[in-house]
Amino acid sequence: MLNFIYLFLFIKLMVRINLINPKKLADQHLIAEYNEILMLLGYVRKYPIEKDIPEEYCLGRGHIKFFKNKLLYLKKRHELLKKEMSKRNFISNKNINLGEFNKKLRNDWKPNNKDFIIIKERIREKICLKPNYYRYYSKKRSKVFFLNLLV
Repeated sequence: MLNFIYLFLFIKLMVRINLINPKKLADQHLIAEYNEILMLLGYVRKYPIEKDIPEEYCLGRGHIKFFKNKLLYLKKRHELLKKEMSKRNFISNKNINLGEFNKKLRNDWKPNNKDFIIIKERIREKICLKPNYYRYYSKKRSKVFFLNLLV
């Protein structure tokens, strides 16, 4: 039970769907999003009821709930992440099967400009907090390199 509580807290605090082209993500963001989509699906599996789903993309409290009924989008996004991970020689062997989920949850979605602005600002913040941490194709790159990817 304690492990589940830690998992729930991790999901609640750490899941991020980055929206932007995976080619523009640092290795760390790419791998994290690949895994976090799987965690989000685990959350939906455990709590499948559609309730209090935000109408607009958001970060923070409503981020997970926003994607709860957009599982087709998450599956497509996961496939894009896997393709980019393969190009970077990272292992990506997990597949998503939406057959187990209620049809009401299996919707697609298309981000708008406001959504991209929100996530790009968040990614900029993360890069600026750890300017020497991020890699691209396993090579250390400058903060400016990563910020330019977001333009």
